[in-house]
Amino acid sequence: MKRLIINICVLSCALLWSACDKISGWSDDQEPPKDLTGFVVDSTFTNPILPGGPDPWVTQKNGTYYYTYTQGSRLVVLETENLSELASARRHEVWAPPSGTPYSKNLWAPELHEIDDKWYFYFAADDGQNANHRMYVLKNPSSNPLEGNWEMKGKVADASDQWAIDGTVFKHNGQLYMLWSGGNAGAPPQKIYVAKMSNPWTISGEKVMISSPTYDWEKNGNPINEGPQVLINPEGRVFVVYSGSGFWVDTYCLGLLTLRENGDPMNPADWTKTPEPVLSMKAESNAYGPGHNGFFTSPDGTEDWIIYHARTQAGGGGRNPRIQRFTWNADGTPHFGEPLPTGTPLKRPSGEVLRYRHRKDTWSIAGFSSEEENNSRLAIRLIDDEASTYWITRYSSDPTDYPDHWITVDMGEVSTVDGFIIAQKNGDRKVKELEVLVGNDNENWESLGLFELNNIGLMDQYLDLPQQKQFRYFKIIPKEGYDSQPQPGLAEVGTYILP
Repeated sequence: MKRLIINICVLSCALLWSACDKISGWSDDQEPPKDLTGFVVDSTFTNPILPGGPDPWVTQKNGTYYYTYTQGSRLVVLETENLSELASARRHEVWAPPSGTPYSKNLWAPELHEIDDKWYFYFAADDGQNANHRMYVLKNPSSNPLEGNWEMKGKVADASDQWAIDGTVFKHNGQLYMLWSGGNAGAPPQKIYVAKMSNPWTISGEKVMISSPTYDWEKNGNPINEGPQVLINPEGRVFVVYSGSGFWVDTYCLGLLTLRENGDPMNPADWTKTPEPVLSMKAESNAYGPGHNGFFTSPDGTEDWIIYHARTQAGGGGRNPRIQRFTWNADGTPHFGEPLPTGTPLKRPSGEVLRYRHRKDTWSIAGFSSEEENNSRLAIRLIDDEASTYWITRYSSDPTDYPDHWITVDMGEVSTVDGFIIAQKNGDRKVKELEVLVGNDNENWESLGLFELNNIGLMDQYLDLPQQKQFRYFKIIPKEGYDSQPQPGLAEVGTYILP
């Protein structure tokens, strides 16, 4: 699990400053604690960064990342300062379509764009019939996409008004363009089109086809080109990274289109297709069907990263988002390499704030409301540094119920804390809201307030405190769950300080 791997990878960091500096890659403006013997440096993450979510899309502004994905019935935005910690992101359900409209159902591949200081939400949707999928856009005049009101600007279509999904927009030499994947009522082949726009909600003029599935690797499952994403290199050259084949096959992959220098996006002859995929399946990495991607830069702007979805198992299953750093080839094209293995520690994007986890060697459980003895779901499991073992309040005999659950942890000594790390258990009994109390004598308590957890299992969720606190004991009181099970369960708890 993540915490065990971190312990192994950075144990020497707690002993030697020079080794720790080399391993963690602290930025110049981050000062680590003077004494590292009691801490583990939280300098890595693992893929996937969420357990599920197809068609990931990320945009960033003023140090905040806004992530969205295909939820199906509404538009959702996750807000975070550290994209590698997406499991902890604040979730916002920003818009749901009214019933009985041409865009009420099957909302696919949403993208959030800021154009001329206003926000636009592009998505594909239909009325329940796939043949009626078209692209739509909402507008929000607020400088913050999570504030203000979203106004439906309508369907975004060229004169042919054919089946269309996966719309994205980009500016080139001052002209706004839309790219999308289209076909005949959703039947293959799917091709990639481009058209000029007179404003962010209006296509002006005819569409032009710039890519169709011609290579064998674009035809697995069905001949499909979809999910076009614009990527501009440091010299200003324009590329389109797209997905080839059917998303349901293991060999779904990413292809590359290159616009020649000083080329016209509306001239198909100015686009060149790379004959091989640029990111494809790797079974050893548990990356089946990698595709439908986006791009972002690290918080300090020094690194380029790709986000894409893939399946962990062959032959089907849910898609989950992964991120990895990429570089540039000598000819200016992007080099994505291979999908990196799941569960393997990767260095966080440069500029992310690193946390210093308190070691739990001397921690103990000072009390609890109940524990599930018959199934060895004991309170001590909450601090055993193994997220696959759970504490669950008693349900097989003499069960407890909300709001009478609690568990107290003794950190062994008074410690400085900037926040908590909570890992939910897999499956049911997840906690939606909990209260945290702290104190120095296990009798007198100060409430730090209520905290909401995301409905995500076995991934660390970081709960930042409004201000730094010092205490020896902390008590966790689950207040509400995500399902009807009245006995909650948690996998792990920890604490950290910030540099």
